[in-house]
Amino acid sequence: MSAMTKKIIKQFVFSTAMALSSHCAIATTPGLWDGTAATPPETLDVPGAELQDGSFEYVSLSPVYFDSNKATLTREGQRALDAASEYLLKYNNIKRILIDGHTDNKGSINYNNQLSERRAKIVRNYLTVKGIDPSLINLSSMGEHKPVDQNWSHDGRRRNRHVSIYALYWNR
Repeated sequence: MSAMTKKIIKQFVFSTAMALSSHCAIATTPGLWDGTAATPPETLDVPGAELQDGSFEYVSLSPVYFDSNKATLTREGQRALDAASEYLLKYNNIKRILIDGHTDNKGSINYNNQLSERRAKIVRNYLTVKGIDPSLINLSSMGEHKPVDQNWSHDGRRRNRHVSIYALYWNR
């Protein structure tokens, strides 16, 4: 099996697991639907010693939104990443940080896959500059697949142009 095939299978398995486990979390992400500034709440339930052997939990941090056809951070995106980096630095039991890049459906599939990858990389770079260990970060570029909203409206496309950040905890 080629390295590219392994990568595609790994991304598919991971994205399917995250889609199944995060369906409710996406709908309740602060700032996703109401347009308010999205920051991780202070009352996030951080998994600790109560995890059973072999289990994992994750915390969905605030999404980072992008302008159409761009992979540059806005001021709001920088504020969301500042809050995310503070959270990630605060808890030392995080085992993995997952960063998923997304786009709307404007443009070709190939272009959108590349754009979502650039968005995920810019978020990773920002977090590493803020002190996050790069070895904890896994990137995934979803392109226009796995939208959080419909692409037929301006607002729906705006919400689909984002990067999701998840902090994973597990007990092995």
